[in-house]
Amino acid sequence: MYEELTPNIMVEDVRKTIEFYKEYLEFEIILTVPEQGEKLNFAIVKKDNISIMFEAKDALIAEYPTLETTTIKATFTLFIVVQNIEELYNNLKNKVRIAKEMHQTFYGKLEFAIFDNNNNILTFACK
Repeated sequence: MYEELTPNIMVEDVRKTIEFYKEYLEFEIILTVPEQGEKLNFAIVKKDNISIMFEAKDALIAEYPTLETTTIKATFTLFIVVQNIEELYNNLKNKVRIAKEMHQTFYGKLEFAIFDNNNNILTFACK
């Protein structure tokens, strides 16, 4: 029945967010709304089998008023399974803020976590 999950993340600045994901994590921009202009309301980025949507706070609250908030606070983590975790860690460790250093989990996987530019936590785990 279910086939995909694409998170839609509330952000203050869509442009800065897609720049972070593009520069540090090599995501590709699939769509922006509007297509041009200084202020973006929405974007979709993709890397391999992972898609993420980012929506400006005011636009998302207009769509879903129950999300009204004065300050966006990170309340979730994204768990991303990758190949070559050591290579990814070594590439990121001096470029982004590390939330959790590389470690072996109790279930036997290598993992590390970073903060994105919005303080959301992205955990990367070996396949």
